[in-house]
Amino acid sequence: MPDNAVKKILIADDEPTLVSTLQYNLEREGYSVVIATDGEAAVAAARERHPDLIVLDIMMPRLNGLEVCRILRREMHVPIVILSARGDERDRAAGVEAGADDYVTKPFSMGELIARIGVLLLRSECLPPPDK
Repeated sequence: MPDNAVKKILIADDEPTLVSTLQYNLEREGYSVVIATDGEAAVAAARERHPDLIVLDIMMPRLNGLEVCRILRREMHVPIVILSARGDERDRAAGVEAGADDYVTKPFSMGELIARIGVLLLRSECLPPPDK
């Protein structure tokens, strides 16, 4: 993918106000945004749309975010940021163990989240493609 291509971010969260706020701010930064409001839709959207990065809530209907993370990690090499209200040490460790690249707790700083997303996208461009 060329460096100047618009990066696609999948937001998987069932909280409408948060989703619209994230979408607005990410689009202002020049990203393309795809939305999924439950875990099964997140897996389907990731498979169909091939996002460059996923922002993933843990507590979602139909399939929780940790299981979504495990499924997608087995299938694709895409940076995953968990964005969750669950912030104790066990929850953060479970997120990392499931394959997340970063874990951000709610409430959060939009500027910090956007910076973390930018760094993960830059790092992912530097990695060689995974072996198939």
